[in-house]
Amino acid sequence: MKKYISMIVASMMAVSCVDTIILPDNMTVEEDFWQSKSDVQLMVSGAYQSMLSSDIQTRLLVWSGLRSDELIPVANLNGSLPEDLTEVNLANIQEDNVFAEWAAFYKVINNCNIVLEKAGRVLDNDPSYTQGDYLADCSKMLALRSLCYFYLVRNYRDVPFYDYAFNSSSQENSLPQTAPATVLEHLITDLQTAETNAVAGNAFGNWQDVGFFTRDGIQALLADIYLWRGSVMHNASDYQKCVEYCDKVIASKKLNHRVSANRYRTEDPADPYPSLSQGNETFTDLYVTQNAEESIFELQYNGVNNGNVALCQYYNHYSGTNAPYLYASEIYAYGGSVYTSNNGLGDITTDWRGQMNSYNEVSDVGDFRGLQIRKYVSDSPNFLPSTSSVATEAKNRAYSANYQQNFIVYRLADVMLMKAEALTALATGDYTDDSNVAAAFDLVRIVNARSLENPDDSMTIANVKPDASKMEILVLQERQRELAFEGKRWYDLLRYNYRHINGVDYNKILADQTGTAFVANYQPMLDLIKQKLSGKGDAVTSKLRTEPTLYMPVPLKDLKISPQLKQNPNYSSSETTSKNY
Repeated sequence: MKKYISMIVASMMAVSCVDTIILPDNMTVEEDFWQSKSDVQLMVSGAYQSMLSSDIQTRLLVWSGLRSDELIPVANLNGSLPEDLTEVNLANIQEDNVFAEWAAFYKVINNCNIVLEKAGRVLDNDPSYTQGDYLADCSKMLALRSLCYFYLVRNYRDVPFYDYAFNSSSQENSLPQTAPATVLEHLITDLQTAETNAVAGNAFGNWQDVGFFTRDGIQALLADIYLWRGSVMHNASDYQKCVEYCDKVIASKKLNHRVSANRYRTEDPADPYPSLSQGNETFTDLYVTQNAEESIFELQYNGVNNGNVALCQYYNHYSGTNAPYLYASEIYAYGGSVYTSNNGLGDITTDWRGQMNSYNEVSDVGDFRGLQIRKYVSDSPNFLPSTSSVATEAKNRAYSANYQQNFIVYRLADVMLMKAEALTALATGDYTDDSNVAAAFDLVRIVNARSLENPDDSMTIANVKPDASKMEILVLQERQRELAFEGKRWYDLLRYNYRHINGVDYNKILADQTGTAFVANYQPMLDLIKQKLSGKGDAVTSKLRTEPTLYMPVPLKDLKISPQLKQNPNYSSSETTSKNY
């Protein structure tokens, strides 16, 4: 066992000290390692554990929440990290910003590639390692690698793509960027292979059902990629594929639903969404107990060897203070725009999510004042009464370097709302003559109703009277309420933007398109971003006028060592550009 551990540390956790940042310097795995089934299992688990790094978790929070209207940085802090967060918040990102670094994702990608390249050797060495085992392990690696590339495409657009292992620093590792359309096609092909060989969503009967990519998770990721590509490229067939994959996940969840006497909802065999519980218990199921039945894939932090430092520091508080690095923006507060009494949607006093996802604005955090996040942070299963404007429980867990809280990547409500969004994109009429509108509305209504104190108060198609345009906004708003602070919002806004702009060339990297004017972004999307910024809103969104501004810069240190990389045209060198905030 000591030998296995030392090899994993050497091959997967070594810090590079050579001339590479994009591709990690993984030492060659010794040839006598790949001999047994347990060797492969250790390496597969190691690849998933490398996804738990603080560098990755912080980017999942910052890239989606802080770039959107969802989060703001805490004020009155000094140091390079708060400065980098302020840059992101004000759309003034420089090439040397720590959150522009992508190396942690490429480390996971290379770890997956090592397993995919070497695991086949064990088939000849260990009879207990079957062809089925091998294909299932490859499925897990293809899916995890695809997830990493999907994050990179959505945040950088043009990224280096490779599907082979770098085992030593002597290998050539300077790669050019690949056009995003090409990368997404690779991911779809890989995931379809992974889907064929994946284990079922209930194969393990324990945390592994959501801790590894099973067939449900792979299908959710495929749905997400098709929804993204359909939005960018205005492709109806991609939207239809998204619907198909969402239906597969929903059907699997229904088939594998475990009827239990302590469920919080009335069991109904005809219910097409059987894992949904009442909203006042959903918070506990998902964010306190964890690995809930509704969950599909979540990053597994055990609080011992793999502590979620990022959630603690960014949503709870960092060492020596009572404040986190990030607050929820004021739009989530009482009187904010997220929870409104409109069309039966319920307001913050009647929607459990409004009461549970964040605390009301608080002043008892030292010198800081802000709307603190409760989701993922509170370890209390108790819900807030609708008559209370501020939580009565303690507002912070104790600071810990080994914070135990999983981070959900996909869950059933997310998939249901993906399907609603795709159906809406396919719609052309209104609820009276377009079945897509009616079906999309029903999905939104069901997700919304389970979160109301009185589900009978839920919206009805009669009082909303939706058409395709109204449904698009309704889905966007419900995703904002349901998936707050779960790393979704920026990508939701970008899809909304892309559906309303024309002329995007996804078959070329941005650096090769400088001869023509870049496509302007959709003003209503920009208006949503600026609502958290008060008087600075117009100045910030003026920096986000064209497509290149939506993406992070290629990290400066990678540009210096990788001559084939080309910088996003929106960015000039931070070595010669002063910061203007």
